[in-house]
Amino acid sequence: MSLTAPIYANDSSELAHSGSDRYKISLEEAINMALEGNIELQEQRKNLGISKFSVEKANALKNPQFQSNFLLGPIARGNSSQFGLMLPVEILKRGERKKAALAELDYTANKIKDYEFKLKLRVRTSYFNLLVAKSELKILEERKELLEELLDITKKKPQSEPNYEIDVLQADMRLKKLLVQENRVQADIRTAQYDFNKTLNLANNPDLYDAKEDSVFSQEFFTQLELPPYEELEDIAFENRYDIKMAQSKIKKAQKNLSVVTRQRIPDLYISGGYAFAHDGNSGAFVGAGVDIPSLYFFTPEIESAKLEVDKAQLEYNSIINITKNVIHTNHDKFVMAQENVEHYKDILDESNKILNLSKQRYKKGQTPLTSLIVVEHSHQELLTEFLDAMKEYYNAYMALIQELGLDNLTIDIDL
Repeated sequence: MSLTAPIYANDSSELAHSGSDRYKISLEEAINMALEGNIELQEQRKNLGISKFSVEKANALKNPQFQSNFLLGPIARGNSSQFGLMLPVEILKRGERKKAALAELDYTANKIKDYEFKLKLRVRTSYFNLLVAKSELKILEERKELLEELLDITKKKPQSEPNYEIDVLQADMRLKKLLVQENRVQADIRTAQYDFNKTLNLANNPDLYDAKEDSVFSQEFFTQLELPPYEELEDIAFENRYDIKMAQSKIKKAQKNLSVVTRQRIPDLYISGGYAFAHDGNSGAFVGAGVDIPSLYFFTPEIESAKLEVDKAQLEYNSIINITKNVIHTNHDKFVMAQENVEHYKDILDESNKILNLSKQRYKKGQTPLTSLIVVEHSHQELLTEFLDAMKEYYNAYMALIQELGLDNLTIDIDL
């Protein structure tokens, strides 16, 4: 099952670092570059090594102690001097401590995967935002062509017409005003490019990367999609969400920590042995044993605190599950409504485009004034902007849904 919302775009503006397209990359390339070279991700991955060493540390045996007592003076005549080793022996503690460290390792591994997952979503979003900025420029460029055509048509009309000079000035003003808007959009594109590169956050990289394609209009990826029912979406989320897996690991770690603390009440053993000798020439060995009895301190505060940590971890898990169920329903509905809006705008734009072409032909024939044509043109451009906003809402709803499902790309067998 898969729903693909590919992102395609082109570059219609000059890059700050290059006039060629050698720095243009596709969405897939951008994601792969981020997973390989993102500085913050590399920092997060160091935690996995730290957690692995923590497992080794938790599994460590206590070091033996060298002990000696050398008697001096008359007392040494009837007593022996000794030197040897004492070995501390933990009872039923090391295994649980290691299991707690392994639970922490599992938590860290899922946390890194969660960071990778969210990084891919951030790359997708910044890539799409860059395409939206380019799409706004594309709309203005198409509008510019139309206004240039209108100005040319107006200038070619007979100068004897009563409104000739007014129409020429009005058409020229509309065109110049658009040039101001175009400059603003160019600045927005540049900002989106830098935001995209900031999201990639590649080490030792002087290049400015740009989206490979032209605009969100270049591919039909806003296609009618059939989502599975709520229950199936919930199952997908519970199976794939890394934060849920992290919460499960947190519960397991808290339980193991409770076991570790509780077992502190079990006495530890101390076994010793070594060589003994006396000044009268006798020598031999000695052995000894001891028990560390928790008679004065029973570790009650640590145990009660560990119990609270278990309860706290369980409540955190329950909260994530409840919120996930509610948010999936909300995001599903938003996605469906945003999808319907895009389809409605497609039909509206087709009709608006027909009206614009008919109005342009009528103006050429002198059957309608320029003012009416400009009103139609302005209405059409507003619809294009609204359509772009609808696509943004659709894409944002899609991103919110797949984030709740724990998938960086949801695919549902469709023909794009």
